[in-house]
Amino acid sequence: MNTKRLIIILLCCLVTVPLYAQKLADGAAFTKLNVQRIKTNNTGMKILGAWGAANIVGGVTGALVATDKEWQSFHTMNALWGVVNLSIAGMGYAGARKEARENMSCDKMLSRYESGKRLFLINAGLDVIYIGSGMALASYADELDNPARWRGYGKSIMMQGIFLVLFDGTMFALHQHQNKNWYKLLEGVCVTGNGVGFRYTF
Repeated sequence: MNTKRLIIILLCCLVTVPLYAQKLADGAAFTKLNVQRIKTNNTGMKILGAWGAANIVGGVTGALVATDKEWQSFHTMNALWGVVNLSIAGMGYAGARKEARENMSCDKMLSRYESGKRLFLINAGLDVIYIGSGMALASYADELDNPARWRGYGKSIMMQGIFLVLFDGTMFALHQHQNKNWYKLLEGVCVTGNGVGFRYTF
């Protein structure tokens, strides 16, 4: 082996070893952030599920014992929302547990992080619409047939919207709080599905 070839091999080793070490470090850091993301989502789904279950129990009980038509409608709508929220929480919790078992590249982890934030933000916008719809329904109930029923429905929708906008807003804020940690890792070497790449944030 001539001296020139030996020098080239040594230079390659000097470049490859630090890159491999950086690859391992970045992979571990991304995994830690991803585990935290999943834990946050798990906690959120538990809270949403508990809210849904409480609305089912309270709604069914209230609808059975209430004598006023408006309150019967209020509790009935709460029970229906409870079923929806509990179902969403169950699917979300199952999805988070499945994610915890996946072997992801850092690009995929980042993609899941961004899509999760976007989903909570979109949902928060929809929640504001729910609140407005509930307020409008309760306000204009007298102009509809069976106003007591629609007033009860409107108050329920408004209450559910208020809870959900707080829930989705909090979930978004919790994930957004980690934003600088995610993107700090992109300034340098990052493990992708195709190998190791360089990124720099301007």
